[in-house]
Amino acid sequence: MTTTHTHSFPNWPFSDAVDVLTYSTSKVVHQRFPILQVAHDWDGNWQFLDATTEEPGDGVLLCLGCVYERDSTLAEISDLPRGWGAFRPHVGAQWERWEKPPEADPREEKALSDIAAYGLHIINVSATEESPPFSYSLGIEQSLGMPELIVVGLRAEVGQAAINACYEQMQAGTVMAPGTRVADLLGGGFECLIGEVSDARRKEYMGWTSWLYKEADFRAWQIIFPSTTGVFPWEPQASDWFRDWQPLLAD
Repeated sequence: MTTTHTHSFPNWPFSDAVDVLTYSTSKVVHQRFPILQVAHDWDGNWQFLDATTEEPGDGVLLCLGCVYERDSTLAEISDLPRGWGAFRPHVGAQWERWEKPPEADPREEKALSDIAAYGLHIINVSATEESPPFSYSLGIEQSLGMPELIVVGLRAEVGQAAINACYEQMQAGTVMAPGTRVADLLGGGFECLIGEVSDARRKEYMGWTSWLYKEADFRAWQIIFPSTTGVFPWEPQASDWFRDWQPLLAD
């Protein structure tokens, strides 16, 4: 999943759109709904919505270049200032623009509330045609002084359960480090492995951590799970599909 956006499109209009996150809805990504509502958030990130909701649905991340390649008419709002929104009734119509006053983001309030109550908040990102689903934590570094967790390739409810189970073991004092095998995160008696997450991969996959930690240093670990036959992605027996579905984030 790419969320740090470079581009090679001719006449690229988003001149300041580097190292930003691009949110969309599952209807836009999976059902090809037209983009009718756009928000340029105060933090510089973009939301491309289908106008059936003012929230970005289930939080699908989409490459900004892919959005522009799909609908080049979005160039008309590429100069939308931060903190502004735009709407059009149909593709090809004139955009109506308005300034949005700064206000608390309910997603941020929910994340902070969960961290205060439970010690962590979990972000689930849906799969796209090109990328697997993934889930990651916010707040573990704050609540326990231990790395955040991410798991790639599991559907939301399974990934979230694995992170919660790993967090409970952290709370209980289980010693963990990269290379540690951890039991009881998934059913079937399988052990998972703790892996490193590089800074570049953390920025690519774990966008909300930049909001929570700002410039503060923090760490992240990947929960790596085996196939149903007990094979890990780096082993010779692993299929190409399994390697692609669960990329290793250490590099």
